[in-house]
Amino acid sequence: INPGAALSVVRPGSVGAAGQGDMGDGQVWAVPLHRRADLLGACADLMNAEWQRSQGARIHSLEKSCDDFPLCLVLLRRGAGGQGEKLLGHARLSRVVGQRSSLFVESVVVALDERGKGYGRQLMEEAERYARGRGFRRLCLTTHDKQHFYARLGFVLSRPVQSAGAMTAFVPMEALLRFSRPAAGDEDDDCDWRGPVPTPPPSSLPLPGERPTHSVAPHSPVAPPLATRPVPPASPQPDVSAVNVPSFLSTSAPPPPPPPQSTPPPPPTPPPSAHTRSSASLALPSSKTLLETPYRDAKGQPIFWMQKDI
Repeated sequence: INPGAALSVVRPGSVGAAGQGDMGDGQVWAVPLHRRADLLGACADLMNAEWQRSQGARIHSLEKSCDDFPLCLVLLRRGAGGQGEKLLGHARLSRVVGQRSSLFVESVVVALDERGKGYGRQLMEEAERYARGRGFRRLCLTTHDKQHFYARLGFVLSRPVQSAGAMTAFVPMEALLRFSRPAAGDEDDDCDWRGPVPTPPPSSLPLPGERPTHSVAPHSPVAPPLATRPVPPASPQPDVSAVNVPSFLSTSAPPPPPPPQSTPPPPPTPPPSAHTRSSASLALPSSKTLLETPYRDAKGQPIFWMQKDI
């Protein structure tokens, strides 16, 4: 697919798929924004109606759209009589750090007066078609309250990923996950957010009849197993029978101290290392549903991470 080519969509009720130069009334198509610089102002107004930002900063952000990503995709509709066109929606596609075949979809918005007409679905279908034509195989996104809409489009809940966006220096994954931990009290009783407990390493001593799998330093003393260590003899109790104790101080002899245990209790489990916590934090909690999420955004609000294989 030509990265700059327009993508056409046939609206219900329209006849056939018109070419880019011969579009009928109501024809809808998508095009990369950097191929239509004349739409920068209208696109900035569309986005600022949903997320307030200065006009200059918004246009500066939209001007970064390019074929090498991030790429802003805009949805357009031909006006009545084939004259003029209407900006319907916008979506931005960015690369995903560490996943060559994935794109991150963000800033998805449809014009306020055009909502409820199916343009949101068409915008996402155009984003999917564009990504697939460029050789990508997965779309990722986040949402605060549109998870059911995206689920109807085939998206499923997923782990957090890192969008490259327009940054030249990527934020470490630990920084992203720091904003995506479950809020206090939201963890499921059957779900350990820290991840699975690492399996302890095997014993350094071979079993009877087995050959050792590693070298042992010569003359290195090996401590016997705890169960076979000799028990130290109990200290002798002083003989108090020969001591004359006044009758008013006479009491029953105190019970002897309990004998020492043959096997000392195991040492406490050490806390997980930083590497273990970083790897375990990628574990997918089993409590995630379309109604509840263990993830939070930078402001502490619940956020749903979703993906779709295309």
